[in-house]
Amino acid sequence: MRHEILIYNRIRRKIPRKLITEIILKILKSLKSKQPVELAVLIVDKYEIKRLNKVWRNKNYIPDELSFGLNSRKSETFAKNKSNVLRLGEIVINGDKISDKKYLTIILIHGLLHLLGYGHEQSAVQAKKMEKIEKKLLKHLCREKI
Repeated sequence: MRHEILIYNRIRRKIPRKLITEIILKILKSLKSKQPVELAVLIVDKYEIKRLNKVWRNKNYIPDELSFGLNSRKSETFAKNKSNVLRLGEIVINGDKISDKKYLTIILIHGLLHLLGYGHEQSAVQAKKMEKIEKKLLKHLCREKI
């Protein structure tokens, strides 16, 4: 299975591309992903992520991450191309938050779950379900020593 993970660095500081890819691949493996996925990770500064949050979510604060999925959360259909690759979308990460490996893992788990259709803002039930999966994945990944 061949996943395509594109990483774009829009900050001046060097970023751990290999680590980001490794974490995402381990998350997908833990989720037992049965088909290849395509997604992008964009590392931006706090001003850009705040601007994106304001433009797309009408919220005026600096988030740790934003997820822009290509998939509808209202249905179970996912964007697929002819080769049956799941096109998930983009995770945008605040570059100030990637210095700590464990926190980077938490951010990537959260963002990837959003791209896979999980949410936490519509209901408390959804929030609990997503939180439970996040904790399970983090525990599993920490055992693997990312």
